[in-house]
Amino acid sequence: MTIRSLSVLAFALSLAGCASVRDLRFLSQPQNKQLSESPGATLFRLNKKGDLPNAYGGRDIYGGKVDKGFSEVKLLTIGEDGVLDLLVFDVSRDSTETTMSRYGVGQGFNLNMSQTVNIGGGGELGVKATIDTRKGREMVVSGVKITFTEIKPAYVTYTLVDLEREN
Repeated sequence: MTIRSLSVLAFALSLAGCASVRDLRFLSQPQNKQLSESPGATLFRLNKKGDLPNAYGGRDIYGGKVDKGFSEVKLLTIGEDGVLDLLVFDVSRDSTETTMSRYGVGQGFNLNMSQTVNIGGGGELGVKATIDTRKGREMVVSGVKITFTEIKPAYVTYTLVDLEREN
């Protein structure tokens, strides 16, 4: 390699190490598509991740990620009158993990992690939500809009849109 090639490589790596840390969202189900589920099924799951920060506050050049929690909505029951009972989970996690603590660079690094469960007072079982589809057919959980398009005694048809997704 020439000195110029090494200089360009070093500059590129320094820029990659300075890229800002992002919060990422991964919706398990497809968006803008008709989906159908029966009672007991998960309507959607949103996994939250973040870039693993390096010592300079930028993101890990190797693409490491940190778990930031999840949101999930389950269909419990479908009432004869179009009332849906849902179970909503919203779990947020924070971590002080960095590239140095993950990859074992150096000694004496501490890792602290906290978890916040934002589910209203329902404990580990989630919080129950009721939707009367005669009055409204949309709800938003963690920035994901659920629109119920058809309510049958044995299943519902719905669509999902992540309102916070970057374009």
